[in-house]
Amino acid sequence: MASNKIQRSVFAVILCLALVAVAIWCLRKPQAPDRSGKNPGSTIPSITNPIANIPVPTPSTSASTSGQLQAMAASLRAATNAMSAHEQLEQLRAMLAAMPKDQAIALIRQFLDSKADADTHLGFKVGQGGLLDDAPTLRTFLLDELARLDPAAAADYSKTILQSKDSPDEWAVALRNLAWGDTSADGRTLLEQKTTEMLQYPPWQQNPSTGFLEAFDVAVYLGGTSLMPTLTSMLQQQNDPAISHASYLALDRLVINNPQTTLAGLLADPTSMQGHESTRADYFARADVSDPQQRQIVENYLLNPQISAAELNTFAGIFPNANYMISPNLLTQSQTPNHAALAARDAASLQAVQQWMTDPRFSQLQPELEQMQTRIAGYVQQETAAH
Repeated sequence: MASNKIQRSVFAVILCLALVAVAIWCLRKPQAPDRSGKNPGSTIPSITNPIANIPVPTPSTSASTSGQLQAMAASLRAATNAMSAHEQLEQLRAMLAAMPKDQAIALIRQFLDSKADADTHLGFKVGQGGLLDDAPTLRTFLLDELARLDPAAAADYSKTILQSKDSPDEWAVALRNLAWGDTSADGRTLLEQKTTEMLQYPPWQQNPSTGFLEAFDVAVYLGGTSLMPTLTSMLQQQNDPAISHASYLALDRLVINNPQTTLAGLLADPTSMQGHESTRADYFARADVSDPQQRQIVENYLLNPQISAAELNTFAGIFPNANYMISPNLLTQSQTPNHAALAARDAASLQAVQQWMTDPRFSQLQPELEQMQTRIAGYVQQETAAH
């Protein structure tokens, strides 16, 4: 009997120890997540605290993503052709688009702050809507991407770019971003100041990049007459046809967008177009004389004794000027009148010319007026016959 009691006691002790061991093992065993991937024992963020629901990237994740961008820069530097670079930039665009916007913006700013860069073997090509189809460098590409992601953030970083003259292409994109993302009075003042500063910067004038030439469109966007002296001065640069042509196009679009203000400014300073009188004739020939203000400006132009016979002859050969150049621009859209508007302008121009022919003030211009009457009457007859 005593032996049986001892055996039972030993068995009870062993059983108790086994149960304690099992309990300890169960407590230390990690709970497996359910099929949703959530740990049943974890704390669920409160719905009243939305910040707790926003996933914050861990330092290792941020470092990994930043490393990817640095690796992309290194890969671009090693690229030997534009096609390879274009494919890599498309991959980078997809990567940035897949990230939370704030994280993508922070990553771009971090890279731009590092001053690192890489050539893409691509040009500076403006697409529809003012965004770039191609960018010549990784930094220019990222500035363009910043505008796609957040115009306000892009405008804010533009002010950093515009503090130093590192790249005319970067300045062109930065000016566009500033115009898009900061429409305040202070933003517009800064935009005008920096545009003037850029266009007048000699080192960039001496070897103008495509971005530098595209930036002339910012002057068109700003409008008014404050940048006209800069544009007319650059129009007369004989040593660089590209700059002269960019100035010509900018002034032409200013005339198209705001003929009264621009033509009045040109008329007030006849010396501003010295050596380019035929170009000035092209500009004045764009006037729509069905508008009383524009007609008055044209009449003052025609009667101005400082206008040469050669310039008047150029005007007579093209008025009303209906030649338009269409291209995607950083900020402005090319405006072209439809057929009905052109027909109406021709009719109004013919009527004005016929009235000038009977006006004694224009007696010295009869040869030019007869030339205009014959040519414009032919346009009107063609349009009438077509309808």
